[in-house]
Amino acid sequence: MVDEDLRVQVRSQVPHMRIAALLWIVAMMIIATAAVVWIVIAVMTGDFFSNSKAVRDAAEPGSSILSQEGSIHALEAWVLPLAFVGIATFIAGFGFAFSNILRSIRLRAGTLAEVLPVLKQRGSVEAGG
Repeated sequence: MVDEDLRVQVRSQVPHMRIAALLWIVAMMIIATAAVVWIVIAVMTGDFFSNSKAVRDAAEPGSSILSQEGSIHALEAWVLPLAFVGIATFIAGFGFAFSNILRSIRLRAGTLAEVLPVLKQRGSVEAGG
């Protein structure tokens, strides 16, 4: 490898870390959104169950109580998959970061393979001379 080849490889690693950072930021926003929705569901559920069982059972079709129950179930249906998407995005960010680490280790190994014979020659010249 030539010095210029090494510089090109080092520059090519930067986008992977930027992608990883972007994925981590997106994942945090998704998980924070899911947490807020879970809090909203908890408040809505508390309001729903503040009504007595008799009132909830006697609710007429189209009433606000049944509408509130429908909203609770609809939000519950998509908030858990949203949280899983956030966690999957977070893990994908780790994949990009670990890919960058692996490339960096390969780059260091390649650099050492190129430099080691030169260092050995310098060491033997200095020891012998």
